[in-house]
Amino acid sequence: MAYVLAVFAVLLVGAGYLLGTRHARSRENALRTVLDERSEKLTLVEDELLRNSSIEPTTGLHTQQLFQEFLEREWRRASRQRQWISVIMIEVDHFGSYNERHGKPEGDTCLKAIAGALKPLIHRPSDVLALYGGVGKFGIVLGATDRQGAVVLAERLRLAVEGLKKPNPASPTGQLFTASLGVASAMPEREGAWQDIELIAAAERALTHAKEAGRNTVIVDAGDALKPG
Repeated sequence: MAYVLAVFAVLLVGAGYLLGTRHARSRENALRTVLDERSEKLTLVEDELLRNSSIEPTTGLHTQQLFQEFLEREWRRASRQRQWISVIMIEVDHFGSYNERHGKPEGDTCLKAIAGALKPLIHRPSDVLALYGGVGKFGIVLGATDRQGAVVLAERLRLAVEGLKKPNPASPTGQLFTASLGVASAMPEREGAWQDIELIAAAERALTHAKEAGRNTVIVDAGDALKPG
């Protein structure tokens, strides 16, 4: 009888240990989830502060510096969460010729109108629209967006510019203002290196192909180096 009681006591202790271990693990997992959620919320707040810190006065769009900083943050988030991230580069077709012919004030008026057409389509906390590179060029960061989603948005952006029906007498390819767009997407490896240069270069390469293809179009960079690892 004493032996049975001893075995029973051992079993109770073992069961208590297992329950305690499971409970501890459950609490650890719950705590990790809470910390992850709070970290994500903090990142979103920091993103909002970052996006409000640098605005170009003529168009009301973000600056290239903001674009670079925001892209790095979204890249690292995509790396942690194993999500896609995309970049769209936009260039207003023949805008330089328009500026030369009609002057900077008229050019600024056109840029404001084009920026006003683009901004309503970029509204998620994980996205940003900014001036990038030369006059008449824009860059867009799309967090948690794969290649297909980026292409769909790029086409909507192209139509938004064309839909302004704003005359561009300096354009040899059409009577209205249009835009060419290059798209590049990637899924960063977990804890992978920061590859902003590669992603931007891929979108710029696609933009060049769009202009070579006759402009007013969207081209996607295949980018073998940017495929998910």
